[in-house]
Amino acid sequence: MNLFIKQLLPKLLKGLCICLVLQSSAALSEVTSEGQTLYESTCVACHGKKLEGGAGFNLRDETWVHGDSPSQIKANIKKGFSNAGMPAFGAIYNDAQISNIVDYILSKREGLSNLSYQIYHIDNNGLKSFDIIKNLQVKKAGKLPNNLMDFQLPEVNNYIIEFEGDLYAPKDQASHLFGMAHRELFKIEIDGKVVKPTSTEWMKLTWPLKRGKQHFKMSYSTAGDVDYTNRAMGFFVSNNELTQKLFAVSLPGKQFLNKATINIKAQSQPLVERKKVVNLPTSSVSVGFPEKINYAFNTKSCSIVGVWTEDLLNVGPNVEGRGKDGSLILGDWVFHSEQGISPVYSAPGSCTFTKYNRVGNPTFTYQVNGRDFSVQVAAISAQSLLLTYTLLSGEDTPLKLDLPKLENGVFTSQDGQITNNKFSTQAKVAKAYHITLNLTGSAQ
Repeated sequence: MNLFIKQLLPKLLKGLCICLVLQSSAALSEVTSEGQTLYESTCVACHGKKLEGGAGFNLRDETWVHGDSPSQIKANIKKGFSNAGMPAFGAIYNDAQISNIVDYILSKREGLSNLSYQIYHIDNNGLKSFDIIKNLQVKKAGKLPNNLMDFQLPEVNNYIIEFEGDLYAPKDQASHLFGMAHRELFKIEIDGKVVKPTSTEWMKLTWPLKRGKQHFKMSYSTAGDVDYTNRAMGFFVSNNELTQKLFAVSLPGKQFLNKATINIKAQSQPLVERKKVVNLPTSSVSVGFPEKINYAFNTKSCSIVGVWTEDLLNVGPNVEGRGKDGSLILGDWVFHSEQGISPVYSAPGSCTFTKYNRVGNPTFTYQVNGRDFSVQVAAISAQSLLLTYTLLSGEDTPLKLDLPKLENGVFTSQDGQITNNKFSTQAKVAKAYHITLNLTGSAQ
């Protein structure tokens, strides 16, 4: 083999590997997409759009009654559970289609699996180090079938406990392990490597996680801690901003989230809520419609700063978290936060909010650039909103609005021109201007 080939061969092999990885990722994406299509046509009615459960089990959390391996899930789909009302889909779909459904389900999985524990007894004045484990005997060990860390397991006051298993973190966003605990003698290992905490604040211990499936190990020691009474330590996987506890990985954490579920839904008329909401400014007022579409108006910017589908809010985290945790929307975002339907100001801070009403269809009144406006939003359907801007007083000069860039919706209007995500009118055309938002696909 001459020198040129020796130098070229590693580059060719590297290129081939990259090509194979890209082809594999594309094939996996295609398989997952087909699995999603099949799931949404067959399984969603019982197991929920987000696999959150309903008549059937939750298919994304840590609890799997009939087994969580790909082969077990596939077998369960094929044979069904006639006594529970689930048909045998082996007579409807072939093996490849069922495998695609399984791949899609597992792509959405979250929480711990195959979780085990080991407990060691230590002296009252034991060293604050996990190195002493090599000289200790395991006093108690076992599996945790609910896949939730439980700090009530030790039967003594002085101990070290290790939890180990696989952790499924979100694939589509960065996340952290979040601990509501005041003790700091923890060690977290991800895929065999110790991870340094990003926060050691009281009741706010955090460690960064990888995306997707990873091997997880937590070690906890009571060494040097005189308070042995609090074993109700809540651990969660949170979003990267630490504003939302996505799911629990400890038993007290699960109990905390169960308490933090207070769903608010518009029943027969529009419903107004002034609660802190994740991804929205704190000065926002949320409005929900019985048609299952919702929006939020920011009283500081005089802007519509969010639109989302399905039901209004889960205010439980806000209540259970004593206002520190934001409420959660009960659907999917169309847009939120930094994007919005905003008046174009002549100068920063030239918007002044005046008032809004809670009776009937809410109207928000504000002043901008020396003119008084009102905006009222009405639900045409679950896929459409009608926005009416009315000039109440002041010179009838052109109305200008910045609009969000949407992947799953489109703005239209017969009362003005929409170009490059901006709405503008001609002067002295009308005192009321109408804009329609129509959703064109699945919200995110």
